[in-house]
Amino acid sequence: MDAADAALLVAVGATHGVVVDADAVGRIGRFLDLLTVWNRRIRLTGDVDTRLLLRKHVADCLAPIAFLPGAGLVVDIGAGGGFPGLVLGCVRPDLDLLLVEPRRRPRSFLSEAIRTIPLPKARALEARGEDLPDDPEVCARASVAISRALRMDIFLPLAAPILAPGGIAISMQTPSVGEGRVSQVAAAASLTVREFRDYTLPDGEHRRLIVFTHA
Repeated sequence: MDAADAALLVAVGATHGVVVDADAVGRIGRFLDLLTVWNRRIRLTGDVDTRLLLRKHVADCLAPIAFLPGAGLVVDIGAGGGFPGLVLGCVRPDLDLLLVEPRRRPRSFLSEAIRTIPLPKARALEARGEDLPDDPEVCARASVAISRALRMDIFLPLAAPILAPGGIAISMQTPSVGEGRVSQVAAAASLTVREFRDYTLPDGEHRRLIVFTHA
């Protein structure tokens, strides 16, 4: 990662009230280097250009960091190529981070990335989101459940049973998701909308975070 890329990450983080220090930049660089290698073997991400991955995907994943707790379990459901989970861990390596991915090869990538970056408090779990409520280490224990890969109507029923009291679910979406529809989906999962946070990526794409709590 060159100086311009590093400066971009620092600037984007600042817009969200997030400090991206030199160590975090180094961890993100190692993550992207490994992702580039794996993308040659299996297509983990739709975009494979490193600069695009940084400006579109990594930059997007800096937005939810301001909502993360000082301590507690953070669960990324449908972690795939590591967005947002690995980015969260790169900036906050102190997190107790669980990356949940049902497919074996992406889960293998996540495990290798955790070792390579390294993120000593993170782990990858090969499981479906539907299985999490049956896991006593996860059920009703997550301070944060988050997803960038899943539709909101799929994510929220998976997130609700794993949230600890006072925990939050964060769905990473676009502003095209209407507030009325959001409230309906939340109510069906026994959650309530706490906050909408709209922001713009470096290339001008509009994004939206939706934060939920128990109803």
